[in-house]
Amino acid sequence: MKNLLIFTLGLFLLTACKKENTTSNTTTGSVKDPNEVSLVQETTKLKNDKGEVIGVTYFAQGENIAVKIEQNGKPEEVLIAKKINTKGEPVFANEKMMWEGALGSGGKTTDGQGNVTEYREIEE
Repeated sequence: MKNLLIFTLGLFLLTACKKENTTSNTTTGSVKDPNEVSLVQETTKLKNDKGEVIGVTYFAQGENIAVKIEQNGKPEEVLIAKKINTKGEPVFANEKMMWEGALGSGGKTTDGQGNVTEYREIEE
């Protein structure tokens, strides 16, 4: 099931990129805004062993894939995809933190000091 969700997300983003390329070829002189937000996915709530809950939202920002992490009591973080880990999951990062995970599964955050916190989906 997890692989199906990852495959579906990848196919969705690939199709969206191909569609975007065909429209940009027909429109001469237009430049895509690097901060434009599109393809926003539904926010997923995840919980760690301490009971802390975060919200994870995947979206496209300009030509990049990004994720927004919302933690209680902390400002939201927007992370841009940088690479793929050994499990085939995207790794998102900014100057403050890193997120490893995929749509439909849990993940983990790593802060600037190297502290790792694992999160699992909240079962309803």
